[in-house]
Amino acid sequence: MSPSTDTMKRSNLIFTHGAVFAVGVAVAMVANRDDASEAALAESDAASSRAARSDSGGLGDSPGNPDRREAAGPGDRGSSASGSPEGRLEQIVLIADSYERQRALMNLIDQLGPDEFAGVADRFRELDHLGGSGDEYELLLRGWAKADPLKALEYVDLHPDSQRGRNTILESWAGQDAAAAESWALARHDGEGANPHLAAVISGIAAHDIDHATRLVQTMPGSRERGRAIDAMARALMVQGMDAALAYPETIKDPELRGSFVAEITDRLVEKDVNRAADWLASMDDGNVQNRAADEVAEALARQDVQKAADWVTTLKPEARAEAAREVIPVMSQNDIEGTARWVSSLAGTPDYDRAVEAFIWSCDSRAPEQSAAWIQGISDPDRQRRTYHRMLGNWANRDAAAVRQWVATNDVPADIQRRFSR
Repeated sequence: MSPSTDTMKRSNLIFTHGAVFAVGVAVAMVANRDDASEAALAESDAASSRAARSDSGGLGDSPGNPDRREAAGPGDRGSSASGSPEGRLEQIVLIADSYERQRALMNLIDQLGPDEFAGVADRFRELDHLGGSGDEYELLLRGWAKADPLKALEYVDLHPDSQRGRNTILESWAGQDAAAAESWALARHDGEGANPHLAAVISGIAAHDIDHATRLVQTMPGSRERGRAIDAMARALMVQGMDAALAYPETIKDPELRGSFVAEITDRLVEKDVNRAADWLASMDDGNVQNRAADEVAEALARQDVQKAADWVTTLKPEARAEAAREVIPVMSQNDIEGTARWVSSLAGTPDYDRAVEAFIWSCDSRAPEQSAAWIQGISDPDRQRRTYHRMLGNWANRDAAAVRQWVATNDVPADIQRRFSR
């Protein structure tokens, strides 16, 4: 998918299944902190202590050691269930099993008072960790955001990578008090460009109030921040259900913003059902909106059935065909260069046809360089054509300079190309 100023694709927002599960557990446990009974907390402490002893060299308590598990009693809870919060944290980070470590960490977070988070955060930053400290530090910040978001925001401003920490806190805060988080974000931005805090607030709001999230994102100029907000909203829409997600872009009047939603939703839909994604995109009346997501669908279809992908390209509005064709051409030409050339020729006259021509040139430049070089004259933009001549013939000359000299001598090419490659 071609990058746009409106949406920057998803590199900072990928989570492993385990990371997503951990954050889900974190939100659920912290949100229900007042409902946890003392007995449940004690049992969690005991389990964490048993895991700590197991990972420090003993047999431990595990499904494969039931006798040891039954022998453990209240007196075996260990130091992780007592002492200062910082001391308990020191024991928790030594637990090798990530499930037990995160469960113990959440138990600790659940018991922290608002004034204890800073000390635990300081100690966390000082310690070495057996697990992924970034994700677990995020859990701590999310818990702090629910207890005292303003203090948490003050804290992260004093440390490196403050923007990431601030985003975590704002997202969590917005999930429980959207109005307060939004007011804080708006009050702290009065300059040019996108509000750097608003994307995180929108991310926290989206799961609860997608319409309000949309109103906020419409106030943002095209930017990385707006792209992050739209990405979060697309995730929230998909959670609501496929039908809801596919219907939502039609509620957006701004075609640029609608295209951004279509691109983000298509990206997720392709992984679930590429045929439905293809049908959905082809059904749209706006070729420019189709163009925002056509490459994703075309690439996925071509991996399954290249002829089906080629046929699908022709169902798109003209504005989207060249973008989609660029992903079909490399797959098609792997087994049939001549057939691919004929298919590309059939697309002549569509908007941005030069991009399809370039895709064909680079699909066979090393296997059939004479064919590839001959197609450069099909690029209509003179500057683009000249740059492609220099690059393609230069690569070919590195492999076979004599062949390039012969080709240049027998073909009509610009004078500067003749001079460079005739020597």
